[in-house]
Amino acid sequence: MTIEKFEKRGSFLCLDGKGRSSAQKHSNKKLCFVSTDKEFLTNLLYELAQDENCYFVKLSENSKEGMSLGRCFFLNDEDAGACWARFKAHPKVHCNIQDDDFTQPFRAQVKHYG
Repeated sequence: MTIEKFEKRGSFLCLDGKGRSSAQKHSNKKLCFVSTDKEFLTNLLYELAQDENCYFVKLSENSKEGMSLGRCFFLNDEDAGACWARFKAHPKVHCNIQDDDFTQPFRAQVKHYG
């Protein structure tokens, strides 16, 4: 398992991608993965971080009802879209794209449960 390669930052385990540099911005379209198999998701995120166009990946430290959340940020929208297409129909993960520019105005409306 590759979990030891991740660094704890807040409630996430994080790993810089090969494409990360201080001078370069990343796409605001982030890939969101959900899986009930945390080991599979951890290994998937580690693999994605090895891509030259991957900026950053993170994994929720704690699962919710057995579901683990992973996120992946690429340097550009095209790579994010191609990765989404690659995993959209995968049997072990649910994958979608979140546009932070779109969701930002709604953040204050997020309902917190429990």
